[in-house]
Amino acid sequence: MPDGVKQRRSFFKYLGTALAAGIAGAAGGYSFGLSGVEAAARRVSEELIARYETEIKELREKLSAYEIKDREVRVYWWSETIPEQLFTVFEERTGVKVIFDSFDSSDEVFAKLFTGNIPYDVISITPGGLTRQEYERYLLKLDQRKIPNFKKYAFKEFIENILNPPFDPNREYTVPLEMGTTGVSFRTDKIAEEDYPTGFRDSLFDFEGFLPKYSPKDGVKTATMIPGGVETIPVVIKAVLGKSINDINESTVKEAVEVMKQQKPFLATYAGTSEYVPGLAEARFWVSETWVWQDSANNVDYVAPVEGSEIWEDSAVIPKAAKNVEAAHAFINFMLEPTVQLAHVLFNNLVTPNSVTYEMLPDDVKSDESIYPPREVISKYEMWLNRTPEQKELLTKAWNELLVS
Repeated sequence: MPDGVKQRRSFFKYLGTALAAGIAGAAGGYSFGLSGVEAAARRVSEELIARYETEIKELREKLSAYEIKDREVRVYWWSETIPEQLFTVFEERTGVKVIFDSFDSSDEVFAKLFTGNIPYDVISITPGGLTRQEYERYLLKLDQRKIPNFKKYAFKEFIENILNPPFDPNREYTVPLEMGTTGVSFRTDKIAEEDYPTGFRDSLFDFEGFLPKYSPKDGVKTATMIPGGVETIPVVIKAVLGKSINDINESTVKEAVEVMKQQKPFLATYAGTSEYVPGLAEARFWVSETWVWQDSANNVDYVAPVEGSEIWEDSAVIPKAAKNVEAAHAFINFMLEPTVQLAHVLFNNLVTPNSVTYEMLPDDVKSDESIYPPREVISKYEMWLNRTPEQKELLTKAWNELLVS
């Protein structure tokens, strides 16, 4: 990767953190230190805040109108995605403290949700992982009047039917806070340039060339895949077998698992975000299935597979067991403010569901095809549709079979 690209991506990763810190500082009546990149980040933050000053004032007034009695909101979200400085902003504006816990796979959050007594007010789900009956059993219908930022700013260029998706018609239960693709992250200083992946087929599922060359390397395995049958088996069905990501039946699942059994001897482990993020940064892993993970400061690049893969959204939902429903709505709406979204998605090079935030992004980010793939590539991608109980049982059984093979 050219040095200029590395520096640019490193800057934007830092900028997301700096923007979050800057917004938090403004909310708390203090400013953060200035030098070099920090000064540049603050200038960008101040320009954006000035540009949207009237809008932010209106949104703050809306937040203050919520009747929030409980002074805590409990959030359960994917690890390594939200800069936690933003929680300080929310607390300063509302007086409501954010209690934050994180997870690494959909299997974790679904297992807690299905107890019927999950101890959180806002959780993140991959919407297609639930049946319609499970939506109705475990989730509250959202009051969209209390989340005006979603429809007001909806970004329709990445997911065209974002306001009315097939897995949740009219968005009765879900609101996306971040989006992206599932692809391949790799160490640019460990993989020869001529071997840089273009997708899954020429890297993590190349059993004759790439994997024998790089994992094991000097006796050490350096490749990883995301854990969980619900997460990974459908991606293999789509990207490796070339079938629909929603073609979940005994035949296709069996075929996918057989391919994954061939792959397993080359893998160091099955790693979620809390493992592959530091593993790639520390060069313990050289190539991993990830969700849009770039870390150019540590020579980690990401590719959206040219053969097609999964397009996903992390949706905010409110469990029926939530104790602070008003604060939950307020938190979701806050996370969709344009400047808050800017800090959020720049922190990890995620795709924004907010059209105003998209226009605020630096041109280099909007033109980065690993984050915003061109139409001819993204047209090959699919989202999950609602899984049936039988499909989920099939995926879980197949995953357990793979683990013991």
